Amino acid sequence: MAFLLDDDHRQIVQEAERRLGDGFSPDRLRALLERTGAYDEVFWTGCREMGWTAITVAEEHGGLGLGPIELCLTVQVAGRFAAGAPFLSTSFGVSEALRRYGGSLARVTHLPGLAAGETIGAVHLSAALEGGELPVLRDGGLHGALGPVAAGLQAGLLVTLARDVANGSDVLVLVELGERTRRAAVQTFDNSRGYADLSFDGAPATVLAAADPAGAALDLLARVAVVVAFEQLGVAEACLERARAFANERQAFGQPIGKFQAVKHRIAEIYVANELARGNALRAVLALRDDADDLVLRAGAARLSAIEASELAAREAIQTHGAIGVTWEHDLHLFYRRGRALALELGATGPWEDIVAERVLALAAKEVAA
Repeated sequence: MAFLLDDDHRQIVQEAERRLGDGFSPDRLRALLERTGAYDEVFWTGCREMGWTAITVAEEHGGLGLGPIELCLTVQVAGRFAAGAPFLSTSFGVSEALRRYGGSLARVTHLPGLAAGETIGAVHLSAALEGGELPVLRDGGLHGALGPVAAGLQAGLLVTLARDVANGSDVLVLVELGERTRRAAVQTFDNSRGYADLSFDGAPATVLAAADPAGAALDLLARVAVVVAFEQLGVAEACLERARAFANERQAFGQPIGKFQAVKHRIAEIYVANELARGNALRAVLALRDDADDLVLRAGAARLSAIEASELAAREAIQTHGAIGVTWEHDLHLFYRRGRALALELGATGPWEDIVAERVLALAAKEVAA
């Protein structure tokens, strides 16, 4: 399926590059790594001022009424600058949950805050892939624990699965994180993601989906995965650019190291992986835009190829740079850390591979039957 950016899309990318380029500070990002619970407030303020928090929210709720393509292009640029906060993707997950499953009162109550960036959203839906013990919904309040949750330290809203004790079934819920939620910061190799273990003591919760909650959770997880795949693609692009530039500048034996076959092949492999990830990501965002039946399949393919591309690019870029590439002072470890964090936040690769394989086999069986 052919897809070309139009003039509006290109302008969005150019403005995002300009804004993030002006505010990009590797030193600020490195400082965040040494602090648990902090995020890049300069970046998030820029997101709010540029209206990026409102891209996919309907105009009636204070949003711009645009679509996932515009959001994903913006997030892709953010990935190229290792932007120090996860909220564009996590808040998108909550806004999509409200759009698809929330009642009119919930949408009116919460979407304007998400659109303005005043409310931060978080999602914890890995149970839709991997199972595990769920928190308990009792008398309108959530009890139990979850974690680690990306953006959990800063979020005001959370979408997750829970077990409803009233009928003994699972439900998809929207949780208001306030006084009845305790947050414990989790130190990781990318502290700017705001990871936290959450424990609930009657936190107010609203049921979003009681019929097929696992399917609804997987659908939402796929939607967030498409956005994250574009961020991972941005990470991979940044690493490729740095590896290529260094290979053309660094001299060894009187010539640029990029003339050596081993280095050429390394950079070529990064390029191929990036382009495969780009194709899968574009196909997935079109499925997201159209609410296509194969969204979960396309999102899974985009996620898996984006994980491969970002990790390969970061790893090989570091190797291309040699000793300087593994130092604290160099920027490459920022992208390596980000790639690893994004690879883990929405569930491990194994369950995603199973999802993709099952759906590919189902499609093949359907075609044979036809």
